[in-house]
Order: sequence, then C-alpha cells, then structure tokens
Amino acid sequence: MISNKRSVLGVTLLEIMLVLAIAGMIIVMSVRYYQSASASNQANTALQQIQGILAGEESVLQSQGAYEDETGVALLALLPKNPFLLPWGTTIGITITTNTIQMTLPSVPVSVCATLDGRLRSNTRISSTSICSAKAGDMVYTYQ
Repeated sequence: MISNKRSVLGVTLLEIMLVLAIAGMIIVMSVRYYQSASASNQANTALQQIQGILAGEESVLQSQGAYEDETGVALLALLPKNPFLLPWGTTIGITITTNTIQMTLPSVPVSVCATLDGRLRSNTRISSTSICSAKAGDMVYTYQ
C-alpha cells in the first residue's frame, strides 16, 4: 500500500496577510508617534525662545525702567544669535511699548498650535485673543 501523505512546507496566504496587517499597524502607530513628538519638540523650542526673549526684556526693564530702549540694542545684546527664528521657519515679530510686549508668531502649524497656546497661556502675564484653527495661522500674544 502506498501512502499519499506529503508534508507541505511554507506559509499560507492567511499567515502572510496577518503578518502584513500587524506590520501595517506598527508603521501607522510609529508615524503618529513621530508626528506627535515632532510637534511637541517644535512647541518646546518655540516656548524656550519666547521665554528667552521675555527674560531679556525683564533684564532691560530692571536696568532701564522700561521694556526697551529706542534702538533695541539692549535686548539683542542679551539674546543668543538669531533668537527670533521659529522651528517651522518663520520669524517672531515683536512690538514693544513702555509696559507691554506683543509677539506675533506667524504661520504656526496646526499640530503645534494647541500645545504652544496652552503652555503660553499658563503664564498669567501672557494674554491672547488668537484661536487655533484647522490651518496654519498667526498667533498673537501680549506680555504685560
């Protein structure tokens, strides 16, 4: 009597589909985590720059009695090179009066906006009327 039992080596289509589905889920989760970490990093960098500018202005205020001299030299001397360039490639706009500093952050990415806005508003001396929208937009903050 001859036996027709053959052993089959290899993988089935179902096993391949299962491996691809798991790999796809891992890739999607990795991309989402990377985007979240990147946005958080950009928000932290922008916040550090803003805090550096405000600390410099506070030093000017203590030494001169007003937030700025006419030329802005006092503030620039206290700040590192290119302190106004944001991580997403735009430049912080600053308007200084005797008792307030207004900062404009142009083209804030949507992924960064809510994080940065929440962290800035946690400072009781910073106010804003800007609202994060579904597209990149300008954010304006006033420091008093």
